[in-house]
Amino acid sequence: MDANDVAGGIANPSGEGIADIYSALRLNDPCIGRGFFKNSVCSTGGNTCIGTESNGQYACTGVRDIDYMNKARQSPSTLNWAKDVCGRSVHCLGYVYSEAIWDLYIRDLPRLYSFDSNTSLEMVQRLTYQGGGKVSSWYSTSKRDARSGFGGW
Repeated sequence: MDANDVAGGIANPSGEGIADIYSALRLNDPCIGRGFFKNSVCSTGGNTCIGTESNGQYACTGVRDIDYMNKARQSPSTLNWAKDVCGRSVHCLGYVYSEAIWDLYIRDLPRLYSFDSNTSLEMVQRLTYQGGGKVSSWYSTSKRDARSGFGGW
C-alpha cells in the first residue's frame, strides 16, 4: 500500500512502521505477524513483549507488538531510543510512529473524546490512510534538519 499511494514510494526512514500500522489497523491487533513464533516472545532492541494469554501462551507470538504497554519498558519508543539503543534498525525507527498511531487509537481518542472502540478505530484508519499516503518521510534523523520531517502527515 505504501509503495502505491500518493507519495509513490516506501516511506523513509522506515517503511516498516507504516506496514505494521496498516496490518494492525486492518486486523485490529497490535501484534504483528501473530503466530510467527511458537514458544518465543517478540523482542526488538531489548524491549521484550510481555504478558500471557489465559492458556499460558505468550500474548504476542509475532515479530513485533506496536502497543508499547505490551512491552517490558511500557513507554513509547522515541527517536533517541531507536538511534542510540536500537542502532537505527528499520524496525525500531518504525516503532516511533507506529506506536504513536496505535496509542491514538487505543488510548488518546477514547480518553480525550470519549470515543468508543469502533469510532476511534474508524477515525484513526481514516487519518492514517488519507494522511499517511502523502508521507515520503515520517521524520528526519538528521541533526541538521530542524523541521519535523512529517512532509504532509
